[in-house]
Amino acid sequence: MDSDTEPAALPGWHVEIPYIGPVGWPLTGSLAFIITVGALAAFEVIPLPVAGLLGLGHVMARNRDHAVVSEVGAGLSSVA
Repeated sequence: MDSDTEPAALPGWHVEIPYIGPVGWPLTGSLAFIITVGALAAFEVIPLPVAGLLGLGHVMARNRDHAVVSEVGAGLSSVA
């Protein structure tokens, strides 16, 4: 592989989780965000539907190049 196509090495260990992205130690932004939103919903600081929408929006924004997200966006734009 040449250096242009090789992914950047992330420090620590990481596992690729579908719809969330790389997760590992140290914690990546997505996992920390989802845990925080989940904790806020668990302690009833924010309603559960709002927490779900925040989590979904974060995952979609992070994985905007993902095939599933692209198809959902194409479907939404064809409806509008």
